[in-house]
Amino acid sequence: MSSEIKILKNDVDEALSKLQSSTNALTTSLPASIGSNNVLDTVKKMNQLNQALNQVAEAYKALLQQNEESTRQSVEFMAEADKQISSFIKMQ
Repeated sequence: MSSEIKILKNDVDEALSKLQSSTNALTTSLPASIGSNNVLDTVKKMNQLNQALNQVAEAYKALLQQNEESTRQSVEFMAEADKQISSFIKMQ
């Protein structure tokens, strides 16, 4: 069993770029208000649900962006640590 952690940085960067593009393309297009002069409870409830879904979609988009950035930073950190360890081993 190998204890090596192998990261293909180019593959990870490509996947993160695709994630970033998809995240940026994610739009919330539900109407904020339908039936503006309508006082039916159903219309009010639909407006509330649309607003809640829009908020969830925006929160999800923000979470995806944070995860993408955290992953990118972690990969960079691991690559830098690998370089430092390699340099240290070569000096020995």
